[in-house]
Amino acid sequence: MPSTSPRQAPGFQRFHLGSLPVTALYDGFVPILAEDLHGEPQSDIRQRLADAYLPQEGDLHTAVIGFLVEHDGRRILVDTGSGSTLGPYTGHLLDGLMAAGVKPTDIDDILITHLHPDHCGGLVTSDGEPVYPRAVVHVARAEVEYWLDEERTERAEGVQKQIHEAAAFSLDPYQSAGRLDAFDTLDALPGVRVLDQHGHTAGHSGYLFGEADEQVLFWGDTVHSHTVQLPCPHVSIAIDSDEVLAVEAREKVLNHVAANGWWVAAAHLPFPGLGHLRRAGEGYAWAPVHFKPLVLPE
Repeated sequence: MPSTSPRQAPGFQRFHLGSLPVTALYDGFVPILAEDLHGEPQSDIRQRLADAYLPQEGDLHTAVIGFLVEHDGRRILVDTGSGSTLGPYTGHLLDGLMAAGVKPTDIDDILITHLHPDHCGGLVTSDGEPVYPRAVVHVARAEVEYWLDEERTERAEGVQKQIHEAAAFSLDPYQSAGRLDAFDTLDALPGVRVLDQHGHTAGHSGYLFGEADEQVLFWGDTVHSHTVQLPCPHVSIAIDSDEVLAVEAREKVLNHVAANGWWVAAAHLPFPGLGHLRRAGEGYAWAPVHFKPLVLPE
């Protein structure tokens, strides 16, 4: 008999979170290394990883997830994955979107939580052409001004310089076409509230959809290592632009989420990255969404 193909099917899952249709789109995975996590002794961090049956050097297969939201008659992407920026283990969000029956031309709006390449790299092809030819891209003005600042880009080195250059490359065709909304307040999408989460980056933003007990927060990079940072919210990561502010933002967001019972759509928790938080001691525990078919058989 022929062997089973080693290729994985495109990753997407559809849910209704309250009344909001959300499709989780798997882009791939990146490593989050223990040595890049700061705020607890490395021995404690590595023990938490080992207790979760992860390698002590880190979670080497941390998910990268974007989300499709159907809201107010519009199809909205929250983040676009990595595109061609981070190698072959990422860049598969578009495959999942197409497998879910949605074409790039169907997307009306794109909400970018921040301009790291695993969140905005999928805006363009490797040749710099827009992947979403109709969409308006919305991203906080503080984020755009920081990463597209030419003097800051010139001074940057190493990974930071690569992020500046990738952000400019990803936004360029949308900016040239007049389809970049660098917002101070997001007025273009009624019913969507912006939560300022700056610290991880200058304009890191969460997007809160819905009302009352049916609210859903798309929180970007509030948490990278759920195994460590949920029980220990004071732990930062080296990629944070300002580690102190990033911790403050995380603690505030986690408190709001748990206290209000919001749904969470998280870019770097295990796929599909959807669930709730509950308090657990000095930190928090993750309660993932339960998969169920949207249409039950008769």
